[in-house]
Amino acid sequence: MTPAAHIFRQYDIRGIVGEDLDADVARAVGRAFGTRVRHLLPDRTPSVVVGRDNRPSSPSLAQALLQGLNEAGVDGVDIGTVPTGVLYWAERDLSVDGGIQITGSHNPPEWNGIKMSLQGNPVFGETIQGLRQLIREDELSEGEGATRTVEVLDHYVEDVLGRFDLTRPLTVAVDCGNGTASVVAERLLQGLGVKVIPLFCESDGTFPNHHPD
Repeated sequence: MTPAAHIFRQYDIRGIVGEDLDADVARAVGRAFGTRVRHLLPDRTPSVVVGRDNRPSSPSLAQALLQGLNEAGVDGVDIGTVPTGVLYWAERDLSVDGGIQITGSHNPPEWNGIKMSLQGNPVFGETIQGLRQLIREDELSEGEGATRTVEVLDHYVEDVLGRFDLTRPLTVAVDCGNGTASVVAERLLQGLGVKVIPLFCESDGTFPNHHPD
């Protein structure tokens, strides 16, 4: 199968779920990304951390992408529903070789997408187009990677709290837009000693109040 060219954008892969983006596309992208990692690190089994936002389509897309990674011979680390920033933090904290976030970013709930980093650097431009080429030409690695699940939010909060010391009291209004920040924003700010006024901080990937922008 060859995914639609227009979903392979400059900085991510993004489309409407069920039209441009589905489990088959996510699996193919996972395998292509795994192939690229294998080419860079041929002497060992690489590992890639995978997170997702809170859209209803994200769990199935993440599962399919992890399957693709494993089929390419890459180990996956599933960290569940986390903001994209936590995914990048986890890539370094877990000492893995890359990171992939299933997220539609600021788009409406019917959209979703795939953001990637490799060896600490963002994947963009020709590298993203190269993934589509690997899929189109069926030049994909084969292997038997495994996936494990890791809970990272507790450690993330602990790490961030250890980096700050407020010098005066703060009151902050936080609008999570029912997006993925809802899983950690209040907890993190309250841990810093901030008085939080929450707006739409209940996690709901259908975004009933406004787009998560």
